[in-house]
Amino acid sequence: MTSNPMRLPSIGVLSTETEMQMRVAGKRKLIDLNDIVYLKSAKNYTIFKLKSGKEVISSKTLGLFEEELKGVSNFVRPHRSYIVNFDFVKDLLFNCRGGELFMDNEIINISRRKAADFRRHYRRFLTASGKNVSSTIKMKTKLRVS
Repeated sequence: MTSNPMRLPSIGVLSTETEMQMRVAGKRKLIDLNDIVYLKSAKNYTIFKLKSGKEVISSKTLGLFEEELKGVSNFVRPHRSYIVNFDFVKDLLFNCRGGELFMDNEIINISRRKAADFRRHYRRFLTASGKNVSSTIKMKTKLRVS
């Protein structure tokens, strides 16, 4: 089985665990962590959006998956309803209300309360993956007055 290592919070340390085990329709199923775009809360269920476009529903809550993914630095919770995989983030925009996270065809809000922590995790992720940090994160500097 070929697997891509996942990044941990401490830069330079790699994890060999790349699959998550879950129950779907009473059967155990393995999902590759590199295929998960985001996890979305739906009351007492969690919807996994995969890079193939397929959605998988689990009867576990988003909080339980957050605990399972704590050691993997690619996954962060920008909002109470989502956990996103940084590998699929196209762009970020921060503003006075928190911010917005741009993925392929979706825009996910970053809550005001979690914006600073999210930005810190994203900078750490960019540093670990060798990308330019300063040009990627944009800050909205003009406020619209109505």
